[in-house]
Amino acid sequence: MTPEEKLNQLLEDYGRGGKAKLAKFLGVSPVYVTRWVTDEKYSIPRDMIVKIEKFFKLSDGYFLSDENKTKIRVIPLIGLASCGTPQEYDLNGYDIVPISEEIYSDGMYAVKAEGNSMSPKINNNAIVYCDINRQINNGNIVHYSLNGSSGLKKYKINEKGDTISLIPINSDFDVITVYANDNVDLRMARVVGVVDTDF
Repeated sequence: MTPEEKLNQLLEDYGRGGKAKLAKFLGVSPVYVTRWVTDEKYSIPRDMIVKIEKFFKLSDGYFLSDENKTKIRVIPLIGLASCGTPQEYDLNGYDIVPISEEIYSDGMYAVKAEGNSMSPKINNNAIVYCDINRQINNGNIVHYSLNGSSGLKKYKINEKGDTISLIPINSDFDVITVYANDNVDLRMARVVGVVDTDF
């Protein structure tokens, strides 16, 4: 698969507005992006390939490797999740991120980590993939929504099943304890993947 074919596939999966957003990110006219994927006379300039990989949050060398034939799907990036003091965030979705079809399942979504309570496992600005359909066991990292606050922590339920602890990896931060008789709205999804980003 050529780099241009791979880009065409990514843009198709991205859906409406993908070409315009990519062009804006690259600082070029959308006409150039259209030419790369539709006209065999044009190829993606080498200096643009690394930037395109950053836009789609792909591994370095994705476009130049013939071995990387994994189909890419996209999932919604619904908002931020605190890795620190729980905070309320708008989780109504504002972007999408790519994900390998090998780990994709219906209902998956992503959040962007903010803070350091889960370092070094999850660093600030990391994109975190979450699966609402995966079983959650003690020790799993979860994205939780607790009375409107969005965060990332390790999950632990006590033997009686009446207390849930949401535990940071970084001991500088506090454990959140939720009791069964508390009148709270707690929703959780299991974290199934993490990708560090620098933006």
